[in-house]
Amino acid sequence: MATFNTRVCVKLEVMPKKAEKRLTTKVKHNKGEISHFEQLKSHWSKKHKALRSQIRKKHRDAFEWMGEKVPGREHVAGAAVGALMLTNTLPAVAATVAPVIDDKRDEQVAKVDKTDLLLTHLAGALPHEVRPLTIAEEALVGEILTDDFGIPSSAEYEGKRLNRSYGYIGAEQHLMRYPGDIMYSHLSASDAQDKYIYSSGMAPGRGAWGYFARSKSDMTNLDIEREKWYLAAPTFLSPGFMQNVKDHYSWFKYRKMLVVNPKTGQAVIAVMGDAGPAAWTGKHLGGSPEVMIALGLEKGPRKGGVLYYFVDDPQDKLPLGPVRAGDYNLQVSKTSNEHDN
Repeated sequence: MATFNTRVCVKLEVMPKKAEKRLTTKVKHNKGEISHFEQLKSHWSKKHKALRSQIRKKHRDAFEWMGEKVPGREHVAGAAVGALMLTNTLPAVAATVAPVIDDKRDEQVAKVDKTDLLLTHLAGALPHEVRPLTIAEEALVGEILTDDFGIPSSAEYEGKRLNRSYGYIGAEQHLMRYPGDIMYSHLSASDAQDKYIYSSGMAPGRGAWGYFARSKSDMTNLDIEREKWYLAAPTFLSPGFMQNVKDHYSWFKYRKMLVVNPKTGQAVIAVMGDAGPAAWTGKHLGGSPEVMIALGLEKGPRKGGVLYYFVDDPQDKLPLGPVRAGDYNLQVSKTSNEHDN
């Protein structure tokens, strides 16, 4: 730790009819001297930053409400923080968050990172251990994911569901996209440089729904993305599967899901591309190497508790890959929860 020595110099000047006492304080540092003013400035800047953080945490719900209801929400929220800080007699400067606009979307909306809010909500809704959720817990978590991600999500969709929506995911290998697919040609140049992605290897057989494409020449970018962001789910354990195998087999094929790591808030939109894992493995879901990286679970045991919910995206607007809470603001379609009504 750096050592500070303090030297105080007091200078007294006598002027006609008036005496003025000037106090000048300097602090020696191993790299030079800093004035008393600069020392105070540094101290109050730290206090200012800490208080901003406390205010945002204490009034999180209010700022979230403004983020959803008030036009120009980023500027209003920043000004509100500044106003609250002025009441504490600190030199507050209102901070603003510039909206990030994605022109590729049908609706241009500001992206607001809601990861901290998501983690707070999930911490109060999930049990301490990874286990099957009750119907009430599933519904509450579904509402949280829908609100915080802006993506309609539910454990049951169009009358179908998996055997659970909260369980352990484990690492899977790459899948052959077409007959003759090999690791050498499977990965892009950048992915081939990633030790984990390359070392995961390729499964010897096809996925539960066969190859993603009939041949290399027939393979589309969608086929590539589906294999890259695939899940292995025990569809054979879903309620009613054995009573109507053909219907369930067809319905689950490439079904889109939102997978969330509740400990970190990392999430990914992926599709079902294989069946499994077996119950004896202690895992309830499998993820491609890229899925595991997106969830922050590619290291150590390559396993962790995750939430996995069906996504209501009948027009296929949501791209596959990593997603952040607050990125979207989609509306629930009339084909999901009203399907059986």
